[in-house]
Amino acid sequence: MPTSHWLAAQDDKTALKQAPMLKGIARWHRKAGVVTHVFTHFPLELVVYSASVPARTRAPEGMRWVPISTLGDEALPNLMRTVIAATGWVGRSSSARRDLRRR
Repeated sequence: MPTSHWLAAQDDKTALKQAPMLKGIARWHRKAGVVTHVFTHFPLELVVYSASVPARTRAPEGMRWVPISTLGDEALPNLMRTVIAATGWVGRSSSARRDLRRR
């Protein structure tokens, strides 16, 4: 799952410049609302974007594709599980939709 720098009041344009370039993708789609997570010393609010790509799209360097059907088996922190849930894709079985995760 790619992420941008965690900066206060980062605008959409800056965040999208940090998103991976994916062949065959028209654009990233901003999801409604924000994901809120509280760490010991600070609260964090994340804006979530998602994208659909053809099933044979190569993963960006340093990343790998993970089938949505096995995403629950991945060792992800709770924050990233919450981000994935915000995409609304968990539980869908379309082979053309995939999620990204850093290696």
